[in-house]
Amino acid sequence: MTLLRSTVLCSLLAMLACQTSEPPSQPAPAPAPAAPGPAAPKPAETTVATAAPVKLESVPAREDFEEEAEAQITRATLERELQTLEKELSAD
Repeated sequence: MTLLRSTVLCSLLAMLACQTSEPPSQPAPAPAPAAPGPAAPKPAETTVATAAPVKLESVPAREDFEEEAEAQITRATLERELQTLEKELSAD
């Protein structure tokens, strides 16, 4: 029985707490429109430079030099050619 009374009493207190005697408040007046500021600058036009297309056939590859190297470098000239290449690389 006391549990029932406690539940009823809490429910009544909750209902009374939810009731308000104040009338609903009026919405706040809208703020005056602000003076227009300076216009945002337009973004600069960007130009993108594109490179001319490259034909892959025009790019030298290892295969392009094989025949020439086989003709120039023999067993007799191997050491001399190797020393020449080493000097070129060390000079850079």
